Amino acid sequence: MPHSITGLDHTLVGVADLEQARKTYEKLGFTTTPRGSHIGWGTANYCIMFDEDYIELLGIVDENKETNGLDTLLAQRGEGMLGLAFSCSDPDHTVESLRSVGIQATGPHELKRKLELPEGDVIPEFKLIRFPTEGVSKQGLFICHHLTPELIRRPEWLVHKNGVKYIQSMVVLVEDPKSLVEHYERLCGRLNVTVTDATVSVRAGRMSLIFVAEKDLDLLFPGLFISDDFPDLPHILSMTMVVEDLSKTAGCLSDNDVQFQKIAAGKSLRIQPSNACGVLIEFTDAI
Repeated sequence: MPHSITGLDHTLVGVADLEQARKTYEKLGFTTTPRGSHIGWGTANYCIMFDEDYIELLGIVDENKETNGLDTLLAQRGEGMLGLAFSCSDPDHTVESLRSVGIQATGPHELKRKLELPEGDVIPEFKLIRFPTEGVSKQGLFICHHLTPELIRRPEWLVHKNGVKYIQSMVVLVEDPKSLVEHYERLCGRLNVTVTDATVSVRAGRMSLIFVAEKDLDLLFPGLFISDDFPDLPHILSMTMVVEDLSKTAGCLSDNDVQFQKIAAGKSLRIQPSNACGVLIEFTDAI
């Protein structure tokens, strides 16, 4: 990939009640890290770590402090996917390279957060790169580089009862997928953008970001019911994750009394948004 981008770093899920969200995702079979908090802000998180990427559950713990707009988003759109971050190997080069193709990147911006470990707090550090987004919300896509990766990944945090190994794809509802082609060719490289009659798929490492219009959603999710209070577009609808053994994943969900559907001739399992803090989740076997 161009611009020293290496793939997906993490996805963000906005939640109304952070502690309840942790319990919900643990019931889905995920291991969560200890709680983290953003220094000087009123937001905190629990993370679900995989070998190369992760899910961040983000909520408000102090309404009297800065929330970076999370309070407004939750009020307007409810719980669900907020966005995602790509990873990069050289943030300074990434900024210069993005600017060279006309993407007005800013940064790298420094970010620190507190991670509350049993033996004492530690401070993971990051560098963020922001740029004008297309196909997602205003702050729905950015680039993240970890300065202290050893602090956020421990072997015991990478093992999940549901057997998830990594995030395979995300689906985003947009008005016009083909209008996004030029932007994502500049961002991710022409070879990583695939256009079909109904979708535009952007490859970032081993993850695909799939844009589709609402009228064509049934092609990806046959029979999926969309409620009348569906958020305004663009809207990140789903995450599909690869598991070690789908039968064991099904057993884990059944043991925890989680409702799921078998789809794709039994090759995938679907969790409705109402059971996953507003996110449509699918588990699938590796190809």
